[in-house]
Amino acid sequence: MSRPWIFACATLVLLVVALAYRPGLDSGFVFDDAANLPSIGETGPIDNGPALARYLTSGKADPTGRPVALLTFLIDARDWPADPAPFKRTNLIIHLINSLLLLVLLRNLGNELNISAYRRDVGAVVGTLFWAVHPLLASTVLYVVQREAMLPATFTLLAMLTWLRGRAVALSGRGHGLGWLVVGVGVCTLLGFFSKANGILAPLLILVTESILPSQEGKAFQAYRRRLWAFNGSIAMVVLGWLVWLGLSSIGSGPIPTRGWSTGQRLLTEPSILIDYLSQLLLLKPIDGSLFHDNYSAASSWLSPWWTAPMFVLCATAVGLAFKARKRTPALSLAILFFFGGHLLESTSVSLELYFEHRNYLPTMLAFWPAGLAIGRLGRGAAFTLSGVIAISLATLTRYQATMWANPLAQAINWAALQPESARAQAYAAQMEADAHLWPQALQRIERASFQKNDDPQLAFALLDIKCATGTLTSPDIDLAGKALATTGRDPGILLSQWFERAIASTKHNGCPLLNRDALGSLLRVAGTNPQVLALPGRRQDIAHLRGELRLADDDVTAAKKWFSLALKESPSPAVALSQAAELGRAGFPAAGLEQLDEYESSARYGTASGYGMRHVHEWVLDRQNYWPNELAHLRSALKAEVNRKPQ
Repeated sequence: MSRPWIFACATLVLLVVALAYRPGLDSGFVFDDAANLPSIGETGPIDNGPALARYLTSGKADPTGRPVALLTFLIDARDWPADPAPFKRTNLIIHLINSLLLLVLLRNLGNELNISAYRRDVGAVVGTLFWAVHPLLASTVLYVVQREAMLPATFTLLAMLTWLRGRAVALSGRGHGLGWLVVGVGVCTLLGFFSKANGILAPLLILVTESILPSQEGKAFQAYRRRLWAFNGSIAMVVLGWLVWLGLSSIGSGPIPTRGWSTGQRLLTEPSILIDYLSQLLLLKPIDGSLFHDNYSAASSWLSPWWTAPMFVLCATAVGLAFKARKRTPALSLAILFFFGGHLLESTSVSLELYFEHRNYLPTMLAFWPAGLAIGRLGRGAAFTLSGVIAISLATLTRYQATMWANPLAQAINWAALQPESARAQAYAAQMEADAHLWPQALQRIERASFQKNDDPQLAFALLDIKCATGTLTSPDIDLAGKALATTGRDPGILLSQWFERAIASTKHNGCPLLNRDALGSLLRVAGTNPQVLALPGRRQDIAHLRGELRLADDDVTAAKKWFSLALKESPSPAVALSQAAELGRAGFPAAGLEQLDEYESSARYGTASGYGMRHVHEWVLDRQNYWPNELAHLRSALKAEVNRKPQ
């Protein structure tokens, strides 16, 4: 194809993708968006250098904190709350940029494999188009926080294009290409890594691709190979060694409290999940676009469930055959190896959630290149017709997904219907129905789900909320919630404190008479007996703090301070001390708030940042800015003023 034709095809790809996603741009924030994005305004608007430093180091996901991804959110907002539309629009723009980069990469790889110009260009355009409009990726593009999954793909593509440039320079004899490797690939890998940890896989994926490309004779090629392995290979070996160490060190370990399964069980389960992803990618299985997959159970052994071992063998065989046939069928082999290589970090021994569709964004980027090259063998008319039919079909499915994102209630009901065993899907759908005042539907759904999964706190909390709202709460409902808190097999996480804080606030207005402070206290005592909860200092702190809030709601400041002190000792931090002192002040006990600050400051050590990774850096930044002493001093001043104004 001539350059004008390539330009026209690239424009068409972008247009089709934009049209497919357009309805989803009108959707709002969901789930993890609410947990991550508010950090934009956590310490005030991001309008100066110190605020920017605090924000960029505030990330809690990955040891890296993902500062590059956090930086891109400032394109869309500098304070919180914010309008979701700019975030969605930027996500789509990143997806379009990735599509263009992928097209260039596939075209360059076609050159390296000496594929004819027409077939090379058809393969690049079609392979990119099929990937860019595939419905499996819709939830990644439209879920704002999953920009963190898209950016590593951007920088991996840039790293691969940089590597190909350096390779060409080295093999042409015009230079050694080392600068392209160290500066180009190195910088892109770092940027990808600081967007999300799987960006560190770029050097490994480059080595996988290098193994596919034709070898060349001569000293220049051998010198280039040595440099490539010295740089990329060292990074790849560190990553692989770390993953192996994680797996081996977990042998014999029990379930992880925050997950409910062990690392060994995760390793047994992931091959089946990878095959499930591939089934959706090839449209052998319907794509529901749901963000909830908590119903996916971990394998307990090679034979439970029975398909565990066969799926492992299938994955291993696919990788082995792809590597063996890499010179005979380079495009197909590369697509397979790239898929499994791209999943190495998130689908092996790192203790992440078992299943998330957004993990496929990077690994599937080369998946449709072989199909594009095969279509390129057809005549122009047949190639255009076949690729057009497939692309329109994929775009239609994606547009349907995008339309569902713009209708949260219909989307929630649809996800619940497609994932009947997912407690999260059922709780979310019931809450959405309640928000829409569809009380009979919400009650029916949440009652059914709560009795089917009576060990799930999220369902139990949703049941209490909906029954309180409808005036139908009974004592057995509260008992059911207690049973869920006592028997749940995994840490309820931040949901525990979020729900109890709302419930305690509701008791001040007699919002639900039966769910009074005595009932809430009983539920907290039950939660404190669960081994999964007791295993985590942060959760023990939450329970102690909440019990203090309950006593404070009764104006029992002595008991409240006792529980607050226990909570502070579990994990001392200035943020906790500030929160407790402020609560005491708001409740009308400023002197007690001052005592709480005194208790913390008597043992606080500033300038000694703890933790690891970005958390350590964040604490160092706060220390350098004297942030916590200033905040403590400001609150102390306010509390003293209140004491002087109205002595206790």
